[in-house]
Amino acid sequence: MFRPHKLILISLTILMIVALSACTLGQAAEPTPTTVDVTAVFLAAAQTAQVQLTLVAAAQPTITDTLQPSETPTQTTTATPGGAIELTSTQTLALTPSETPFGTTAIPSFTPIGPAPVTGPTSASLCKNAAYDGDITVPDGTVFSPWEKFQKVWSVRNTGTCRWDEGFYFGAISGPPSMGKNQGVYRFRSAKDFIEPGAAVNIAIDMYAPGDPGEYVAHWHMFDDQGQPFGGDFTVVIKVVK
Repeated sequence: MFRPHKLILISLTILMIVALSACTLGQAAEPTPTTVDVTAVFLAAAQTAQVQLTLVAAAQPTITDTLQPSETPTQTTTATPGGAIELTSTQTLALTPSETPFGTTAIPSFTPIGPAPVTGPTSASLCKNAAYDGDITVPDGTVFSPWEKFQKVWSVRNTGTCRWDEGFYFGAISGPPSMGKNQGVYRFRSAKDFIEPGAAVNIAIDMYAPGDPGEYVAHWHMFDDQGQPFGGDFTVVIKVVK
């Protein structure tokens, strides 16, 4: 015999099944997880990085320099605050001298331009030279009266290598006319007057003191047979007092 309470229980079960089916209706099915090979992923990344490094290296200039230690490694002893001793090993690396670092072009060598060499005396100056050898008369500062006549005598030495012979002379280049050009010149006229290298000669010139009081200076020189002065400066310095 069919009992009513069993019918009710069956009906409730069916309703619960229908209700549960309605709750899950329209929901997507959960995806099935895919297993990832971690080793394969790392291998692919490493291969990609190697390719990129190869491309970068090909674009850079080739460096052929080799670092080599220039000295034997040395050790430095350092005392720490705690009293311990620390040994530090150092080594200096240097490029070999025959290589150019980083592929740069070597700078060409050049010869510096220095000052022009100082040349010595010319053969002409060595040949013809004269030096003051002293005052025989009328030392500098001698006092004369206006228009007083006097004779100036110098000792002149041939310090060149050539003989003073015919054509050479001793003459004034500046000064009062009475103490200079108006008084003529001293000439080496004959063989007895010629002066050999190293020898000295006393040259005497007659002069007159100027007419006005004051101090006066006249300058005399040796001249060669071409009329060119050479050697040192020879002066006569006097004072005129009324």
